[in-house]
Amino acid sequence: MLTAPPETIVAILRSARSSRPDPRIDDVLAAFRREWETLGRRRYPTLGDALDDALQTALMKIISPRKLDGLKDPARLGAWGRSIFIHAVMDVARELRRHRGLQLGTTADDDPETVLRERLPAVDPTPEEQAADRERLAIVGRFIDRAEVARLRFVEGLPERDIAERLALSRDGVAGQLKRIRKAIRNAFGEVE
Repeated sequence: MLTAPPETIVAILRSARSSRPDPRIDDVLAAFRREWETLGRRRYPTLGDALDDALQTALMKIISPRKLDGLKDPARLGAWGRSIFIHAVMDVARELRRHRGLQLGTTADDDPETVLRERLPAVDPTPEEQAADRERLAIVGRFIDRAEVARLRFVEGLPERDIAERLALSRDGVAGQLKRIRKAIRNAFGEVE
């Protein structure tokens, strides 16, 4: 990516938020952007223009003093930066899915007001809607009963760090379990609907 030693690049990144940024900051950020854009276009072609949002987010994060403080080994700068970029891509992709899920999907013949009214939850749900809600809650309850990690996170509201300490797990282990639990819940809801 760049020919400067990693420690120098880290110092340049740290200078970005100072009153006198290093004159090489634009070159450093452009190099990160080129590498990430190549990676993003290859691995996430369906993102299209949203990839630019992920790139911009990641570039803002790598100059964040808090993020830079998390980089313990400057020799791992490339991997650290790619990790930040990949997390930014995942955030953008998640946001896209959320927005696409909220689209009304009307056609030219549909009355948007009618479509909207049909998609909003009823003030007085029908017995079928109440049964579907109870079934969803039962699914969530079964998952939570099976997983102490889920109970501590979603019922007691403990942060991942505290859960890891209480259950003698690594923080990454807790995060991984929560990720699998969320995915299983999403899949279960998909089957119900």
